[in-house]
Amino acid sequence: MPDEALLVARALFWVFAAGVFLLPMRWSLFCFILAAHMDITSLTFNSATAVGFENTIRIAGLPALLLLRTGFAPLRDMTWALPQKIWLGLIAYAAIAGFWGGFPLSAIKMVAYLVAYFVLYLVFCSAWCEHWLDIGLVRLMAWSVIALAVLQTFVLGDEWGGLEERFTSFSAPQYFAAFLVAVLAILMFSGARGWFHYATCGGLMAAIVLSGSRYVFVSMVALAVIGCFQLASGRHGSLRWRPNLRKMLLTLGIAAAGIGILVAYLPYNRIDELVGAVSEDDATVEDVGTFAWRLGIYEDVLEHLEKRTGPELFLGSGTSSGAALMLNHDPDHYDREGIDANRVLHSEFLRALYEWGIPGLGLLLAFVIATTAGFVQKIAAEGGGTALAFAGALPSIVLGLAIENMLASAASAGGVGILLAMTFAWKGEPVDVWHGAWDGTPDEVQDGEIDVCGTALPTGS
Repeated sequence: MPDEALLVARALFWVFAAGVFLLPMRWSLFCFILAAHMDITSLTFNSATAVGFENTIRIAGLPALLLLRTGFAPLRDMTWALPQKIWLGLIAYAAIAGFWGGFPLSAIKMVAYLVAYFVLYLVFCSAWCEHWLDIGLVRLMAWSVIALAVLQTFVLGDEWGGLEERFTSFSAPQYFAAFLVAVLAILMFSGARGWFHYATCGGLMAAIVLSGSRYVFVSMVALAVIGCFQLASGRHGSLRWRPNLRKMLLTLGIAAAGIGILVAYLPYNRIDELVGAVSEDDATVEDVGTFAWRLGIYEDVLEHLEKRTGPELFLGSGTSSGAALMLNHDPDHYDREGIDANRVLHSEFLRALYEWGIPGLGLLLAFVIATTAGFVQKIAAEGGGTALAFAGALPSIVLGLAIENMLASAASAGGVGILLAMTFAWKGEPVDVWHGAWDGTPDEVQDGEIDVCGTALPTGS
């Protein structure tokens, strides 16, 4: 079955890659987003010593092709705001720090991930402005990705689901779930209505629960709370609790009941484990599966940081050098040829401090803070609107940076989902300014609406 699953995954990837090259931009982007769910070489690949052909095409080739197909217009039209400058500074420092990290190939890959994020951000901003991306296509993406997960999980043996056989596409379950919650944030704050829209949101919630990603589940709960506040607000942000309280309670009740049924009737689920640990008085973090294992990694990282001299602490030990720590921390699980140096520390904040020192951590925090501050200003100015999609995705972003490997997920499901939500929040238009909301056919912008096309992230500076 593993050979059959890999054969099907490769065939699907090349079909999607051909679509990126051949189809009109709207469907080219659709194919790229599906290709982002095809992590083909993750099962049997020695990441530290070799380069996977399909993953190289997915991470470097396809984003470059999309930018080329736009005629490099997003790059020419970009306004260099503070977040972009910070991100380019992080790319430059990661490249320089690769010279003393001891894992040169992994360091090159890390720089490629950061560059891919930047390129895809430019492409997606342009796509929302040109209406290549819209809510109709996002709904189609959601069901297509869920269909890929059904194929992979229930037909092809669930090789990507791991020992726990989690529900996922041809991608790591946590990245799959991160994509779903980002798409859910887009749909919730798009202004769209209708039974099919609500069914899509329900399908995304169910798939997130089945994926078993605990941090994404927590992010989904936070997203639901933010959505309730938006539901209780008027067009200009004034709270209207009384007329909407019944809708809020009904929505939360249906969501809670559905999640409860899914958790109760699954033979084993990580979210059930999380709920049990939170609800039991004598439970500890050791009862939450891999979280206790990650805490051990974090403690080891902090112990190494405490032993460093001033210059070592300031400069860091070099890009991808976290692999050396993990080879000593868990030698039975990792070997030097097979270790994925960019996905072993399971915390991008600690990883930034360990590998890039004070400048790297400062740049990462500055980017998150500047971007968040800019979106807060946009939400306040517009009284909510599509900018709330970023607020809805923010818990997933912050938790992903805190306990996952999100910097290394560019052109993967999780990174693509985050970029979709971020660029929709900045450049997307609510459905009520579209005459053809269900089929994605754009109509004229209503009077008083501003059709802004540019690529500057909002900045709090």
